[in-house]
Amino acid sequence: MNPWTSRRAATSAALMVAFGRERGIDAATLLAGTGLGEEQITDPGGEITDDQELAVIANLVAALDDRPGEGFALGLRYQAAVHGIFGYALMSCATVRDGIEVGTRFFDLTFAFSRAALEYAGDEVRFCLDDRHVPAQLRGFLLERDVSGILAHWSALWGQRSEVRRIEVAESLGERVAPVFRDRGLRVETTASTHTVVVDARALDRPMPTASPEAAAVLLRECADLLQRRQNHGELGARVREVLLRRAAEGPTQDQVAAELGSSVRTLRRQLGEEGTSYRAIVAETLGTMAGELLDAGLPVERVAHRLGYADASSFSVAFKRWTGRTPGGRRRERRSV
Repeated sequence: MNPWTSRRAATSAALMVAFGRERGIDAATLLAGTGLGEEQITDPGGEITDDQELAVIANLVAALDDRPGEGFALGLRYQAAVHGIFGYALMSCATVRDGIEVGTRFFDLTFAFSRAALEYAGDEVRFCLDDRHVPAQLRGFLLERDVSGILAHWSALWGQRSEVRRIEVAESLGERVAPVFRDRGLRVETTASTHTVVVDARALDRPMPTASPEAAAVLLRECADLLQRRQNHGELGARVREVLLRRAAEGPTQDQVAAELGSSVRTLRRQLGEEGTSYRAIVAETLGTMAGELLDAGLPVERVAHRLGYADASSFSVAFKRWTGRTPGGRRRERRSV
């Protein structure tokens, strides 16, 4: 199965066609081989597949000779409104912390192809982007675009860009993109791990100027529904989640989940990889979310551990930190401070 078969709004493709036109590239060149016409990408409710957007990106990168800086210029156009419901959900969040967490939770509703993860590390918040599965010839352009888009969101919604301490770029792309970021006043470091936007944690508890609890409740529900609809292609992943939720109190092993689905562990891993995910990622997302909701509801850590099939609070706490980057107590302290 092609991992780029889920659907997304056509808005980004239309934006790239307009961007290309400004640089003398016609729409036919950018849409070549995609099966798309201009009427499809300009339809306000239109959707295309991930691989169709990747084809547009590949055409644009080729037409621009992968010129450094063009991806960054494009990313500045990905303001909140471009992302529709997801963008408005970010705007309605109560605090910067909530906005970052919502952004990570629903990152698949953006136009990025990277996988996102959020880490809390002392006085820093690390928003990590893993693009190792993205076609190599597009990684530099897309990293520029995505980092630029994140910074545009930060400045527009949450305040001064100075709260972004630095950008960490994986060594494989350091030579390609680090000069682009430095030329735009950003501190850049290369790293052996994934790309990361590092933010000053002191910004987290600042209230959002456009906060609306009522709107947030509605928009987050709509984001969840939209994400589920667009990811229907991931049928096996959905079945794994269903088993984990239904049998949470038993603490099922990967072997038990695979057996219930009529599969071997090896086949399960391979098929989940083809869907662009992994068993470990699904466990972290599913059980981490469930545990967080139980903790937020006020259940003692011991009871939450029991509900998720752990023998004691200590082993559950280790797992929760692995899933979310925080201990149960740390999550509760952060919530109380909001």
